[in-house]
Amino acid sequence: MSNTIQGEEVQTVTEGRRDTSLKANWRVFAITLYMGIALFEYGFDKGAIAGFQAMPGFLQVFGYQTESGEWDIHAGPQQIITSFMILGSVIGSLLTGFVGARIGRRYGLMLGSLIVIICVVIMSETTVLGALYFSRLLIGIGNGLLLNFTVLYLQECTPPRFRGLCLSMVTCWITIGTTIGMVINHQTNGMMSREAYRIPLYVCYPAPAILILTLPLLPESPRWLLQHGKPEAALRSLQFFRQGAYDEVAVQQEFEEMKAAAARERDQEIHQNKWLLFFELFRGHNLRRTIIAVAVGTANAAVGAMFILSYGTYFFQVVLQQANVGDPFKWIIVTNCVGLAGLFTTWAIVTHVGRRRIILAGCVICTLPMLVMAAVYSAPNVSADGAGIALVVIVSIYVFGFNFGLEPYVYLVAGEMPSQNLRGYTMGLSTAVSFVFAWLSAFTTPYFINPGELNWGPKYGYIWFGSGIITTAFLWYYLPEVRGRTLEEIDEMFRNNVPTRAFAKYVCVERMEANARAVSTVKGESKPNATHVEVA
Repeated sequence: MSNTIQGEEVQTVTEGRRDTSLKANWRVFAITLYMGIALFEYGFDKGAIAGFQAMPGFLQVFGYQTESGEWDIHAGPQQIITSFMILGSVIGSLLTGFVGARIGRRYGLMLGSLIVIICVVIMSETTVLGALYFSRLLIGIGNGLLLNFTVLYLQECTPPRFRGLCLSMVTCWITIGTTIGMVINHQTNGMMSREAYRIPLYVCYPAPAILILTLPLLPESPRWLLQHGKPEAALRSLQFFRQGAYDEVAVQQEFEEMKAAAARERDQEIHQNKWLLFFELFRGHNLRRTIIAVAVGTANAAVGAMFILSYGTYFFQVVLQQANVGDPFKWIIVTNCVGLAGLFTTWAIVTHVGRRRIILAGCVICTLPMLVMAAVYSAPNVSADGAGIALVVIVSIYVFGFNFGLEPYVYLVAGEMPSQNLRGYTMGLSTAVSFVFAWLSAFTTPYFINPGELNWGPKYGYIWFGSGIITTAFLWYYLPEVRGRTLEEIDEMFRNNVPTRAFAKYVCVERMEANARAVSTVKGESKPNATHVEVA
């Protein structure tokens, strides 16, 4: 029978019932909120450490006293404290594929949590810069594992319709963690002792501890289980995640689609060296996926995220002290709350609007404020108060756009593009490259903004406006739309070299065939006391 006829036959198969209401899928959303604990720790660490660099209690231990009696920190330690965590995150991200292939998504999260706890102990107890640097590097590795395995787990477990919503919801925890870290910093900032920064560090303990104790209660990713030859456990895992929303036929249809993809990839792996699997990212149709995932992964750094987010408190401290606009700590907290509004906005539209449009909108919203900010501070005869107010408004718009259209989606798209056996490797590479660019930004930013160095201040935005334009143009031409598609459908479209603009309307045959097999399986199991009769 020809493929065309077969395709026509399977199109007549009725799909199982899939309830796409939020109420029916409550279990998936509950797990999403729970998994956000890992990203809360990641965000809290970002917010807390960024604030330490403006704390007298921290600067008394790791900084120096100026001639005027103020406390400050040299550019070198400032760079290393921020950039070593990023460097560690690069290592942790690159390890994701290798670690995940062997111990799974859950145990990868537990490993990252254990590393974080060890590092918090070191940071809170040491007074030596060398030990602080080492702990920053190591906690970066832990956070890299937490970030990547959280995204991978949700990518592989959530229904296609809610994959974008769940990823944007879990990413919200990064902003919540960052905001809470800054709020706690603000409360302890006035302490002239080590407790000023140790108290925020103590808050880092509960999140990883909860994950270590409770993750064994959840099932492993069904796709990972299938990939490792455990179909029975994979089906039970899928039933757990779809309970209440999918009927038996719908669950079996999705399972058959996953199983066919896993079998095909296992056949391919027979002819591949597992230790060299990473290099498959750069061959055949996988190269196209890798380029897209890495390009999307660099979007955060390319629009100047590290400039605004990592050095935000310090930057506001330096610039706003010349303007009568209030406490810089309070303004940075306000901008983070505006960022939360951006996340809530994207929740409302993510299931109705494609990733492509949202990401492009996020790039534009983040790129234009950089130009405006630089232009305001380049203009003559602008009062310090007026420029300070403009800076707060511009940064608020930037953070809104970043949380609305970039932060949730770079991880989402980087995990959607790859095939199952390369998902961890591709996701890790994309995140690692993102961290590398973020590290370059973090390492060079102090030279541009510090009064004792180039002292560009907000004029630094000119650089990020240019890189933002390039990023937006690239994504406009190369980023496909995959809203509502299963991961297996996306894989089929890449294997068939479907053009970027044709993704949205492409009809995937393999899913239809999987649906037909599922219906046959369910009907076969439902026949009671079937008897085989031989006729002479």
